[in-house]
Formats: sequence, C-alpha cells, structure tokens
Amino acid sequence: MHRNALAAFAALLALAGCKKSPPPTVEGRPPVVSPSATLAPALAPAVTPAHDAGAVAVKVALGLAHTDNGAQDHLARARALRDDGDTLESLAEARRQLADSPEDEDALEVVARTAQALGQNALAAAAFEKLAAVRDDDAVPLVQAARLHLALHDAAGAERLASEALGRDDGNVEAYQVLGRSALLVGDLRRAMDALEQAQVLAPSHGWVLNNLGFAYLRANENARALETLSRAAELLPAVAVVQNNLGVALERLGRTEEASTAFERSASLAPHYTRALVNRARLALLRSADGGPAPEEDTDSGDDTPAE
Repeated sequence: MHRNALAAFAALLALAGCKKSPPPTVEGRPPVVSPSATLAPALAPAVTPAHDAGAVAVKVALGLAHTDNGAQDHLARARALRDDGDTLESLAEARRQLADSPEDEDALEVVARTAQALGQNALAAAAFEKLAAVRDDDAVPLVQAARLHLALHDAAGAERLASEALGRDDGNVEAYQVLGRSALLVGDLRRAMDALEQAQVLAPSHGWVLNNLGFAYLRANENARALETLSRAAELLPAVAVVQNNLGVALERLGRTEEASTAFERSASLAPHYTRALVNRARLALLRSADGGPAPEEDTDSGDDTPAE
C-alpha cells in the first residue's frame, strides 16, 4: 500500500513542478516532506512566484521620443485609447506626453497604472517614483513603487523607498509591510518580524499583515506564535487559500494534524490549482494513513517556501 501511495505522491510532486524526488523510505515509513508556507504577495495575492534575492530592478526611461513637436495632445489620446481598450498604445501616448512634460502628474499616473496593469513593473515603478518626487509630501506613490521593486526582487530598492515613505508618513502600515517583506527576501528574520509587528500594532485587524507576520514566525520556527497569528488571519480572510495553507503548516508543526488536514483541504478547495496546498494535503494524508499522523519535523524550516511577490 505504501509503495502505491508513494508513487501517487511522487506523481503529485512532479505535477506541482517539484524538481527533487521524495526522500527514501525509512523502515517502511513514508518520506517526511516539510510543509510549505507562502507569504502573501502585495500585488496579486493569488500569485506566488519564487524570489531571487540577487535580482535588481532595471532602470528605464519614462519619456518616449516622438517627432510631432508638441502638435498632439498625447495625454488626451492616451485616455481615449485606454477607454477604447488599446492599453499598449495608450501607454505609449502617455509616455510621449512625458517626453514633452516630464513632471506631468496626470501622465505619470496613466503610465504608472497602465504599465502595472500590463505587467511592466520596472516602468511602473519608475513612474510611481517620479510621481513621488513631484508630490514630495505624499507617501503613497513611494509605497506603490516599493511594492513593485519587491515584484522585481529588488529588496534594497524596496527598503529604500519604504523607509522614505515612512519619513513622510510614520504611520503607514503598507510601508512597514514592505520593510518586512524586503527583510524576508534577504533572510533577515529579526528585522522582518520587527517591521511586521509594528504593522500589526498600527493595524491589528489587517488580515494580510497577520498572514505575513505569521509567515515570518514560521520561518523563525516560532510555531506557537505563528499559530496564534495565523488563526486570527484566517478569521479575517476565511476565503484566502494562502492563509489557510499557512495555518495548516503551523497546526501540523504543533502536532495538530487533524486540524492541519482540514486547513490544507480548505486551502485546496478555495484554490484548486494552488500546488502548495495540494502537496501539503497529499503529504499529510499519506502520513496519517501510514501510522496515524506523526507530527512534522520541528527542526526544519518551511521547506521550499520562498516568499512570494
């Protein structure tokens, strides 16, 4: 029975894109695979790509050169094209406006929002940062740029911008979130927990803050604190698969395998293609069917749980 179960689990790992085979069976027992947790991404909570701590943001030019010598109202054309659904040409027209007027706030807004919607994160980050330079008392565009630097795997850039945002607004919860996530990106758990705990003080009922803080506790192997924090996050975000998966990790680490199984099942039901939850659900079911459900290895981290964007 174990041989067939192991084969099924290995197939699930392969479908999930895992590159490593499960560890070998020891004394007839199934392999122990560490549960994996996922950090809530700031930009798109359903997407969880891996980070590369060595990556940096690419410098881009905002203005797009043209030859009409100011004869066209490029911003008006950008808005009309956007309303017609031609987002690529709308972006190009807004950039032509910036070539004529580099500090045009409306054009910067159009470029930032449109580039972000199109997944052109480096361009969007540059536009938000320029907008922050024009609106030199506004923290919001700095936070928006900082989030995009996280998406570009640029931890140093994200930290710089978030710190600058806090200089303008020392109570900005999202700036503290970026500081915490940038610290996680480079493996500085103490600094990550400090920033996210400050965010929690400022917004004790912010579900994503609690999820991210719980994730940091899991990374630090502070499992009891992780469970308390993620339980609250799950109350606030009951329909978010990432949160349910992280709650399951905390429960399993504390030996509460039946509740962990329920959390993994709920996560997989909420997001049927969420591979982390599928793998955790299958792995825990295999362990429980084999010998009643042993607790996970407590001396491991969260497996391959590189924080997400």
